[in-house]
Amino acid sequence: MLRLSSMPPARRIVIGLLLSASFVCGQVQTAPPAGDDKKTPNADASAAEPSDPPAAEAPAAVPASPLVWWNREIIIFRSTTAKLSPKARSHDALLRIQEFSDLLLEKKVTTERAEVQGESAIRFLVDGNYLFSLLPSDLDPLSGESAEEESEIILEQLEKIRQARIEQSSAEAIAKGITAAVIATVVFFAVIFVLRIVTLKVSKFVETRVRRWRRLKLRRADLRPHIGLLGKQFIKVLAFFLGLYLFCIWIAFVFNQFPLTEPLGAAFTGRLLDFAKGILLSMVGAIPGLATAVLILFITRWLARLIDQVIRSMGDDENGIMARDTAKATRRISVAAVWIIGIVLSYPYLPGSGSDAFKGISVLLGLMVSLGSSGMINQIMSGFVLLYSGSVRTGEYVKIGEIEGTVTEMGILAVKFLTPSGEYMTIPNAVMIGNPSTNYTRLCETTGVPITSVVTIGYDAPWRQVHELLISAAKETAGIEKHPAPRVIQNALSDWYAEYTLIGYAAAPEMRTPILSELNGKIQDAFNEAGIQIMSPHYQKDPPEPLVIPKERWFPGGPEKK
Repeated sequence: MLRLSSMPPARRIVIGLLLSASFVCGQVQTAPPAGDDKKTPNADASAAEPSDPPAAEAPAAVPASPLVWWNREIIIFRSTTAKLSPKARSHDALLRIQEFSDLLLEKKVTTERAEVQGESAIRFLVDGNYLFSLLPSDLDPLSGESAEEESEIILEQLEKIRQARIEQSSAEAIAKGITAAVIATVVFFAVIFVLRIVTLKVSKFVETRVRRWRRLKLRRADLRPHIGLLGKQFIKVLAFFLGLYLFCIWIAFVFNQFPLTEPLGAAFTGRLLDFAKGILLSMVGAIPGLATAVLILFITRWLARLIDQVIRSMGDDENGIMARDTAKATRRISVAAVWIIGIVLSYPYLPGSGSDAFKGISVLLGLMVSLGSSGMINQIMSGFVLLYSGSVRTGEYVKIGEIEGTVTEMGILAVKFLTPSGEYMTIPNAVMIGNPSTNYTRLCETTGVPITSVVTIGYDAPWRQVHELLISAAKETAGIEKHPAPRVIQNALSDWYAEYTLIGYAAAPEMRTPILSELNGKIQDAFNEAGIQIMSPHYQKDPPEPLVIPKERWFPGGPEKK
């Protein structure tokens, strides 16, 4: 091997950089410097002895060890000799090659026959100095090559290394390699720069073109910005992989310009091609499974659409088999069940479905669903009870606890209300099930929507007069139906007053709140005209005069403002 101390500084820097690159690729085997005089005890003994030590039978469990010099594999030791493992033999042989590197540069390697405990071996020498031996047990039994054929291959490899060392020591070859590497580097960065500019322009063009599409919507959502962003990112990903491919080509080209790293470039190119070939073969091998999975999903989609249309046709509140909300829920459940079955059937045909990564993701998703879905399952089951019991439907005016309004949407997790004050409220399905509900829309089909107002009047007012005043107020209120007629119920006879409940009926449930507000106003006017005091708040003592509002004070500014 060349001695670095005898080289010019520039050449030593270049070779040092190339050696560092070779270590990064993982192909260089660590070895002592070329001028290292230290030897193992076996090295001196082997060099001095005219023949190899007796060969011992190599244990089957001992791994083979290759002899690598100048990034090139020379021989693979597979047997144990004189209690030296293949790894120790490879290390000793490398030390001897390093010791006689100058002779290996000037002279060719020769071979000779030797007997090792009755076994014929081939020894490799340089100018009479022993390097290593090839034993019959070192041969690969699967290759079918003889010891002579293997020795010819080893000699040819050593000759290639010698020629590469000679070329590497040439200043002209180094300059040529550096020039080619610099030019390749400049071209590489220029191409990357152009690729970046083209990627930005093409991605912007795609995003702009997608945004100019006339219509691309899913329900109320405009998909154009999202599709444009997806196309933009897809082009950037393609550009990234193209840049990575160019980087690999650049690395392989630079390595091939120098004899020392030429094997690394070839190995890098080979591995890159093997990797691409493996991906291509995997893709080709996955085509039948993907075709089967696509066919299953296509059939699943057809069945889901068929079931959707059939159940949708059943969902008619007037002529259908089931209510519209019930049909909607049944349709969603049936379609979801069909898709789940289709995905389960197509899953085994997906590439990588049997890998540990897919299994780990499946276990993780199952664990997440198990831990976090208890409350969700409660809401879903409560939603099923609401939908299939038919107590509440979309568009109906209902009262849940203290909340009343029109049902705008019945979801799988919650029900949405629009209150009379114009507020949208969301009530979980479990809360809907756990509270009493009143469906005013259903009452319209029979008696109408009941509207009640409770007043408390003292015992000094005749109850018959109170009944008449309340009924007259109800008859004067717009929205109160004449049939059935309004009526009054005396709920209680308290200590200081009697409690009266006026019940009227309206045709439109959504008008219940404004009708009740007008009714309360009419009640106050009727009692003020009659001079009867409403005993709310609670009675304490008799006032000097009844607490009523005279008619001339009913309207701000006088009666003319009525």
